[in-house]
Amino acid sequence: MTIECNDPRFSWDSALLNAILEHVDQGILMVDANGYVAVCNQRAIDLLGLPADLMRSNPFFEDVKRWQMEQGEFAAVRGQLLHAIKYEGVNIEASVYERQRPNGTVLEVRTNRLPNGGVVRTFTDITVRKAAEEAAAKNEARYRALVEASSVVMWCASPEGRITEFWGKEATHKTSGESNGFGWPDDIHPDDRHRVAANWRKRLRAPAPFSNEYRALSPDGQYRWHSSSCVPLLAADGLVREWVGTITDIDDRKLAEERLRESEERYRLAAHAASDAIWDWDLAEDRLQWGEAFQDIFGYEPAQVPTSSEAWLECVHPDDRARVGDKLHHFVSDKDERWQDEYRLRRGDGSYAFVSDRGSLIRDPSGTPVRMVGALQDLTERHRAEDAIRMSEERLRLALQASKMAAWELNLRTQWVDRSDNSMALLGIGSGPVSDFVERVHSEDRPKVLAFWHAVRSEGTSATEVRYRAPGNKQTWVSLRAERKDADRLIGLTFDIADRKAAEDAIWRTANHDPLTGLANRALFQSRLEDALRHAEIVGAGVGLLLLDLDDFKDVNDTLGHAVGDLLLRETAHRLSRFVGKSDTVARLGGDEFAIILAEMCGAPDATARARAIVEALRVPFQHAERALSTAASIGVAAFPEHHRDPIELMKDADIALYRAKEQGRSQAVMYTSAAREAMEHRVTIAREVREGLAARQFRPDYQPKVSLTTGEIVGFEALARWQHPTKGLLTPSHFGSVFADREISIALGEHMVRRVAADIRSWLDQGLAFGRVAVNLSSADFSDPRLADRIIRILEEARVPPAHFEIEVTETVFLARRTATAAFTLNQLHKAGISIALDDFGTGFASLIHLKQFPVDHIKIDQSFVRDLLSDDGDAAIVAAIVNLGHTMGMHTTAEGVENVQQAKRLREAGCDFAQGFLYAKPQPGADVPGIIRTWPADRPPGA
Repeated sequence: MTIECNDPRFSWDSALLNAILEHVDQGILMVDANGYVAVCNQRAIDLLGLPADLMRSNPFFEDVKRWQMEQGEFAAVRGQLLHAIKYEGVNIEASVYERQRPNGTVLEVRTNRLPNGGVVRTFTDITVRKAAEEAAAKNEARYRALVEASSVVMWCASPEGRITEFWGKEATHKTSGESNGFGWPDDIHPDDRHRVAANWRKRLRAPAPFSNEYRALSPDGQYRWHSSSCVPLLAADGLVREWVGTITDIDDRKLAEERLRESEERYRLAAHAASDAIWDWDLAEDRLQWGEAFQDIFGYEPAQVPTSSEAWLECVHPDDRARVGDKLHHFVSDKDERWQDEYRLRRGDGSYAFVSDRGSLIRDPSGTPVRMVGALQDLTERHRAEDAIRMSEERLRLALQASKMAAWELNLRTQWVDRSDNSMALLGIGSGPVSDFVERVHSEDRPKVLAFWHAVRSEGTSATEVRYRAPGNKQTWVSLRAERKDADRLIGLTFDIADRKAAEDAIWRTANHDPLTGLANRALFQSRLEDALRHAEIVGAGVGLLLLDLDDFKDVNDTLGHAVGDLLLRETAHRLSRFVGKSDTVARLGGDEFAIILAEMCGAPDATARARAIVEALRVPFQHAERALSTAASIGVAAFPEHHRDPIELMKDADIALYRAKEQGRSQAVMYTSAAREAMEHRVTIAREVREGLAARQFRPDYQPKVSLTTGEIVGFEALARWQHPTKGLLTPSHFGSVFADREISIALGEHMVRRVAADIRSWLDQGLAFGRVAVNLSSADFSDPRLADRIIRILEEARVPPAHFEIEVTETVFLARRTATAAFTLNQLHKAGISIALDDFGTGFASLIHLKQFPVDHIKIDQSFVRDLLSDDGDAAIVAAIVNLGHTMGMHTTAEGVENVQQAKRLREAGCDFAQGFLYAKPQPGADVPGIIRTWPADRPPGA
């Protein structure tokens, strides 16, 4: 319904009034003196649920009311208000009233009479306000009920600290009048009064919430502990308007705390005096506490001590963990009061102790377990003793069961031996002189027999083991045990221990040999290396040490499977064994790593010659399933006395030489030099400093622009790693590039660079700069991480950087690395995400052209070695032209690196090269300078200038 006015002078005011009526939040209805609806805005129609067609036809107000009553509009209205609505209508006397509509909406209705006899009625939706008022009333009622039911005293005080209101007659037996004012400190214990008053004065000067604990007089005249807490209520000007607070009787808690302290002190003294490790487990918090003895008994540092049940279970031996955990869980769930178990617990040094664990539950008044206390006893020594007894008894039982023993008695005076009946079958001799037995003992062991007789005579008992010629001339082992009965008589047993010796030999071989190849393992190798060095030092001989790695073993395992890899290892072991003598040792140290000890060598040249012969022999492939497999290897050589005497240091020497052999192209033998060690130590030092530099955020990207050779515009930047060294200044990768061989450091530095570059790109985008793509270099080590693509994409998403502004530069080594499949997968992921891939230093490596098809390369960068002599070397010019043509043929852009003069740029443009980069345009600059470079770059700069 609109207000119409045909007078042009008021047409604008009429339109404005209509707009206001339709946009106010109140419903407005005006009835003229004749009872017709003259004005009704849309809000009134919506609030009252009126039909729009009816209201826009200027209806008679009584017709509107009749329609409302037919719809049950006033069903929720009662009493006089309902009577007034029905019979007084528009002339209702109530100027303001509230009523609820059938849909639950509560309206505030205001009626104002007009001078001409009509009325204006407004309708306001107060549903939310009414609900809030009702909720506030309920909350206030609950609060009052809580105060009345609580034993807590509540009070209010003036800004100066005078008590103005006080609720808590039941708790204090004082009236509000007795508690008001400044009289309350009189009830505080004299020893606490000064402290409490000082706290009050402090907070009156600097208002803030605070608490006090003190003793105060109770109704029975005794002092009881109370806790008082209060907060200041501030006025709009920041001054205290009022203090409100509570007082709680905490005497029972204080008494309980004192008793607990006494109990804990007794517990501490008892735990300190006991040899067991006392423990206390809070079930609700899963907090585990140990007595002081725990660290002493089991060798734990404070930081190692388990403080939860989960941490404790991690210390339980894996074979016992599930059983002990289940048993403890069922115990806590059941109604048993005492728990006991035995298991193995890891000590601080990683070894395991046998322990007996006993504990009891402590329950709350409802019967729910809340704590568990107990003690842990170390049973290791007892178990060792029991194991020794069991082993002895088992040996005796097996010997008796198998009847592989003979009893005898020796007369020392006559040297005659009476033997049991089975001696003939077991030993091939019956009763007779002692010499019968000695003659069958291995000649090297006969002195042991004589020493055995002497020990029994002098000490009363002894035992020994010797090699013996059994019936049928079979060589076997026997054990002799005897004790002296009197001055002239010895009694003893002889056991056939051939089976045990064979088992021990098998165990020794298993423990000291590689199960796959049968070669010595690392433990035996280290023992023999020490023996060889010791012997060489005594006799003045030399020792050669060769460390060997198969060059392509990883590829064989990855492509042909572990079964073929195992076959390759066995073939390598077989070939190596042909190059050693009886005094030498070939060992497999693990994986594809082998070692050879050349004992009694003439010197380092002899060791080098042997190593080179091995390299040549291993280069010859062997056939398997119509496939030629390579055993080619790299060898590091070290020798004594030319190098170190200590076996550990000599191993380091050989390892350094092996690293050099791999670094120089593999499949060769390299002798250790002190210079190689210095280089290795330098690399280690650089690696350590780089790690520290990364932690200190000393690395940053500097940016060098890439320029279009067609338009002269900046089309992108390359981010170059720079190290702001604290003492050496700004360093380029030429100083720290060796660390890229370290996978961990390379990945960390790569991720750091990506994050810094992403942050800079976001900053430039926010400044509205046009800069093209920014390239970041990643090494082949980065691509060994299968999560590389996910990490880069996530970093760009977090920085809100569109992939279209980002480029990854890789060298050909990524295509040639052992993890080619991983690299291809990663590059494809990045490419699908919209990140451009650039092949850096193209033409300097060994990648074949097929790699340009195999990998998603968008951009080829021509190495500066071809650009440097472009003007004077026709060969370089031809290579550049070939690379440009190749790139364009395959739909790739080309960028020339190292452009330093205008003539080079001109020649490159003539060759069709797309972009250039070098000192001709700009040196690498910090990220903060890039916006200035972009803004000041001449728009009309000639290409190549």
